[in-house]
Amino acid sequence: MGAPLSPSAVRDAIDSSDPVAILDVRQSLDYVNGNVMESTWVPRGDLERRLPALVPNRSTPIVLCDERGERAALDARWIESLGYDRVDHLDGGIAAWRSAGLDLVEAVDGVHATAFGYESKEFGERVEVSRDLPKMDPKEVAERRAAVTVVDVRNPPEYERYGTIPGSINVEGVDLALYADELRDDEPLVVHCAGRTRSIIGAATLQALGIEEVYELENGTMGWELAGHELEAGPGKPDGVDVDSDRYRRLRSSVEELLQGSNASYLSSAELAAFRSETDDGRTTYLFDVRTEPEFEAGHVPGARSVAGGQLIQTAGQHIAVRDAAIVLVSETHVRSSITAYWLAEMGYPNVHVLRGGTSAWEDAGSDLVEGAETTEPLGIDRVAATVTTVSPDDLADLLDADRPTVLDVGARDSFVDGHLPGAAWAPRSEIESAIAAEQEDGGTLVLTCESGEVSALAAAQLEYCRDSIEGQRGDAREGVSSVSDDVTILVLEGGVAAWRDSKRDVETGDGRTVIEPREVVRKPYAQGTREMKRYLEWEENLVE
Repeated sequence: MGAPLSPSAVRDAIDSSDPVAILDVRQSLDYVNGNVMESTWVPRGDLERRLPALVPNRSTPIVLCDERGERAALDARWIESLGYDRVDHLDGGIAAWRSAGLDLVEAVDGVHATAFGYESKEFGERVEVSRDLPKMDPKEVAERRAAVTVVDVRNPPEYERYGTIPGSINVEGVDLALYADELRDDEPLVVHCAGRTRSIIGAATLQALGIEEVYELENGTMGWELAGHELEAGPGKPDGVDVDSDRYRRLRSSVEELLQGSNASYLSSAELAAFRSETDDGRTTYLFDVRTEPEFEAGHVPGARSVAGGQLIQTAGQHIAVRDAAIVLVSETHVRSSITAYWLAEMGYPNVHVLRGGTSAWEDAGSDLVEGAETTEPLGIDRVAATVTTVSPDDLADLLDADRPTVLDVGARDSFVDGHLPGAAWAPRSEIESAIAAEQEDGGTLVLTCESGEVSALAAAQLEYCRDSIEGQRGDAREGVSSVSDDVTILVLEGGVAAWRDSKRDVETGDGRTVIEPREVVRKPYAQGTREMKRYLEWEENLVE
């Protein structure tokens, strides 16, 4: 059974060679006000859904962190009840960590983005300094716009939503190595993202592969806007661009040479199959398919997760919670996976591998690929079926007319604002017990909901588990167990707000009524304002210092 761990004990666990996953379950504003650099942020409403992928080996020790230790203690018991061997929590939470004088990553000058992805961004700045990458500033690119090819290496949703340099072509992350020379004639290639990191890695990749006349756009789309230029919707990725076979062979040879100089290594299809079947020593293995999402859905190695290579480098800490785990990367041959492996090894991940020949070799070895999107069943679904009472939209409509039960939405705040049941109140999943106590002082019927119904159903299952724990335990065994009064009847709207809409019933939009004030951040510096963009870019440039 898990236990409270002192800040020094958690620090020792991180610094040891033993596997451990440090997960921070707080709301985003609390997280950016101070977090442990080696932790992975998993807001409470996402924990059951993300944990099977983040910590696939259930014997791996987990340490949960919150603000002062109370919520993490409750969640640790719940997660252990769902099959994990040991889930501890940081005693006294991040407040105790701070009091102990241990280092925290904190947002700088209120710019929230400076507290996310610190290690990847700091790594990018080290790459730029050490490799002396050529760059163009926005003024020069604007002046030479007709004589250069500009490529945006962000992911397609970001490219489409936030605008790009006029005429910029979207080629995501490590895909750029495939198409760099195919997208231009003989003109220079200028690589950009929103800020710095992805453009640095993109330009450095092409430089390392011997591709010439490549520049990074200094400070990306933020630098472009700050220089007084406007963004526009881009044309997307060009259709029908094929890589010349001779050029592809040269590229494949180049990435193999690149990997030889790193700590990463190749695995054959047979070695990968054996590697994944081993269950001794509690090892964690991550299998990432670094191609685009459509390519992944067309056919992938069973058990692989879809994370495009550029995004994996940019946000490694979001996907790799067990830092000493084995990381295996896959693409259609091994060009894009080798590039991704090279950079992860350069970042310091100690156990990085590539499936030699990729999905093509996997099929040639007689193994099948799986089609379709990635599917991972959240923890606790079986507990929902056994313990949670659901109500259909039709029955809830009748109940609302008759008894006026309290409706509490515990889903994502943005989803609530976009549409919620008429009269529903909002509270974060992380503080659901306090919200229920405020709403249901005298008992009665409580209906939980969220956009899809998943988060609310799991929340109800945990509440029922805690009630059972209180009933079945006495004395010290009850410490750290919080529960809702037996006078409260908990129901869950089946299918959530989406099912309510499908039943042709109206929803309300806007902020609505909140029981617990949201503590959420603005993730993109360019969504905060001009001052924040400038400060963010200054912060990135100074990371190496």
